[in-house]
Parts: sequence; C-alpha cells; structure tokens
Amino acid sequence: MTDFIQIDQPPHQYECALCGQCLLSCPNQLFTRKDHTEIPQVAPHAEEVCILCGHCVASCPVGAITVAQLGAQTCQTIPRESVPRFEHISTLVRTRRSIRDFAPKPLDAATLESLLDVVRWAPSARNLQPIKWIVVRSREKMLEIGNLVAETLQKQEHFKRQIDAWNDGNDLILRGAPAMVIAATGPEAIFPEVDCAIAVEILDLCAAAMHLGSCWAGYFIRAAQANPAIPHWLGLQDDEKVQAALLLGHRGLEAYKRIPFRKELTIHWIS
Repeated sequence: MTDFIQIDQPPHQYECALCGQCLLSCPNQLFTRKDHTEIPQVAPHAEEVCILCGHCVASCPVGAITVAQLGAQTCQTIPRESVPRFEHISTLVRTRRSIRDFAPKPLDAATLESLLDVVRWAPSARNLQPIKWIVVRSREKMLEIGNLVAETLQKQEHFKRQIDAWNDGNDLILRGAPAMVIAATGPEAIFPEVDCAIAVEILDLCAAAMHLGSCWAGYFIRAAQANPAIPHWLGLQDDEKVQAALLLGHRGLEAYKRIPFRKELTIHWIS
C-alpha cells in the first residue's frame, strides 16, 4: 500500500469499517477490493493520480483514511442543522439582484475575508484551485482602476454612453462600489473561465445572503482582458489573466419587493 494514502487496519483505533465509501467517492477509482469483506487496497500510482479532493477522507465514517498526512482530524464536521433546504436556496437565487446603488460606507476586511473563506470550497477542474484573488477596497483605488477602465473602453464607440457619464462624474462603470473582488488565473488552470465563474457566483450568492449589494463587473472584465496595463496595475504576472470580477458593498437606496419575471426555460428532454 502506498504511503501517500493510508487506510487504518486492526489494531488501530480508527480501523476500516469495510463500508466501501472510499470506493464510491474517489473520482479516479484509486481504491479496489475483491469483495465487501476485504479492506480496500490503494493503487500503487495513487500519488501521481490523486487530485487531493479529500472525498475519501470526508466520506469515511470512522476516520480511517489519511491522504498526504491529512485525515479526519483536519476536516470540519458537517453541521447538518445549518444545511439550507431547497426552498431556502431557491428563494436566495430568485431574490438575488444585481445591485448598482451602493452606500458610501466601506466594506470592512473581516466581511470580505468571511466571504472569500467560503469560496475556498468552490469546485474547480481537477481540484486545482487555481484562482488568484485580488481585492480592491478603497475609494481612491476604485477611482484609479475606474479611470483605467474608462480609458480602455473609450476607444470603442459601443461604450460612448458609459464614458460620457464617467467623464460627467456619473459612474456607470463601477457604480460607485466601495470594493471589487477579482478572480484571475495562470497557465496551470484547465478551465479558467468556468472555475472563476463558479467561484465568483458563489461569492455573489453569499453576499446576497449577508444582505450586501453585489454586481458582476462586466465593463471591468472586458477592459482588463483588452488592456495589459490593468492586470499589471493589479499586480498580476504576464501569464496571468483576469477571468471574473464582482462589485461589492453595502446597499444604498435600491431595494426590491418582488421577484421579476424570467422567461421559461427551453429544455430538450432525452430519455
């Protein structure tokens, strides 16, 4: 058995219960056994193939599995009483709105850290967790980056209205948000756009759950992908790219009492 993944056997305190959960949960099928009476065996190439997702450790009911020296003691116990029901998640998704009127009150670092801490568990291709996060959280720096975005977009006639408004002191680009969270990736990412979109939308929903205002920063994303000066301003390397960004802040006067209409889905069922 490889030392990279270990399964406790008698007479250890947390000996294998023969439940087979590790076989079911491993995405790369690194556990095998002939029948249910045997302790699972670990593939000899496990260290080369394992993506460190932790599924086997998390699924083992007796804590008998360790992966790269990480075992049950490093995992959080699932607080079943706090897991929201479907109707709660459905309401959150339906009532979440893109907020474009932010209060001038700054977002404190502790709130941003709490939000980003949750996003550590966002799924990513091959569990690479490739996202590099940048947080802009001062009025001065938001204005600075807003000017860079405006300079970039003014070269395109399509954005004339936004640029004219910016020049007149009406921020249609960053909406006066006190903070922006940016997701970037380097060349190691396999599906960078998807990884970042998933993570930022989880951030978006968590912000809504905290009654904060949030809005995808589309103008910024477009400008950051077109003008190398913006990633450089953010401190990114030449081979790192902005993939997604979210404006964040306390809500201003903008408020909603109803869930707006959305068109019916187009679904092609294949049975």
